Amino acid sequence: MLKTAPIPENEEERQESLESMGILSTPRDPELDRITRLCERIFGTEIVAISLLDNDRQFFKSRVNLAVPETPRDISFCGHAIMHDAPLVIGNAQTDDRFSDNPLVKGAPHIRAYAGVPLSNSKGFKLGTLCIIDTKTREFSDSEIETLKDLAHWVETVLALRYTERNQKQLLADLDAAHRDMMIDSLTGVWNRRGLQELLSREMTAARIKNGSAGVFMLDIDHFKQVNDTYGHLVGDKVIQDIAAIMSSSLRDHDIVGRFGGEEFVCILPGLRLEQTMYLGYKLCNAVRDQCHVTGPDGNSVPITVSVGATWISNETTDLHEPLDVLRVADEALYDAKESGRDTVRYKALDTFGNLDGLSG
Repeated sequence: MLKTAPIPENEEERQESLESMGILSTPRDPELDRITRLCERIFGTEIVAISLLDNDRQFFKSRVNLAVPETPRDISFCGHAIMHDAPLVIGNAQTDDRFSDNPLVKGAPHIRAYAGVPLSNSKGFKLGTLCIIDTKTREFSDSEIETLKDLAHWVETVLALRYTERNQKQLLADLDAAHRDMMIDSLTGVWNRRGLQELLSREMTAARIKNGSAGVFMLDIDHFKQVNDTYGHLVGDKVIQDIAAIMSSSLRDHDIVGRFGGEEFVCILPGLRLEQTMYLGYKLCNAVRDQCHVTGPDGNSVPITVSVGATWISNETTDLHEPLDVLRVADEALYDAKESGRDTVRYKALDTFGNLDGLSG
């Protein structure tokens, strides 16, 4: 009796993470094709594929000697492979209870031998596999499996690079209406907490792979409760909208601005050098103070100010911290800024890599 591929317990989250990468149903990738061709030469197998498990299908992102771009997920070998961390290795599918009645064994392409290594993204979700397939029975040596694992790591790196190369506009264009509403703040039109966490995760992956960096700033509107109490919530909402617009116009197109919640904002600046961090923090402070005002009862203009907490991500940092750690440290720096009198910037290092003490000037 056919044993269909099982579904992971975290399938909904896994599928969402896969879709967010923007790598499904896309043109062939020369770098991935290079890897599958190399697999064919190294292992001498008849079929090689990089498969991605997308809802009820198995989509082949790269393939050698496979005529079809996809097959049903329920009969896929790779659907079984992603259920485990270790490679799935089968020397003879005809004698394996899981696959002996499988249509891909009994019919074309007449699979006999299979070895597949699960592919994971930076969030730990298993996306699919790098697999090698033969129509004859064969045993894969330990050395061959280790080589296949190394090549699978190469595939993961390429997929991660493709993911981080997509900018904010591309990510937004990829979102359907429902997901867009879930990631965009309705009041300001900038990213919301969920969108910020997604983009911060992307930038940390980019910093690790590309030996890059990023500055992270958390801002809080000073005395915002007093603004609401004095001028009303409509004015308070207008202040929030104005500050979102001011920050967006004060930074580069590829910098990330979002509303973290209430009167708190987060800015993520990819590629920022450590020595620029405090300067950019004060630039945000000055921009809000100069451009954001409310009119008082006496008709005079009252400036709005923000306090800023800053931290910095290095490529070394990404191996030591999660996105929530980064936001927590930025929030601690923000608390220091408010305790220091507000309308100022305070910096807190994630670790020794972000220490400002060694910088001159």
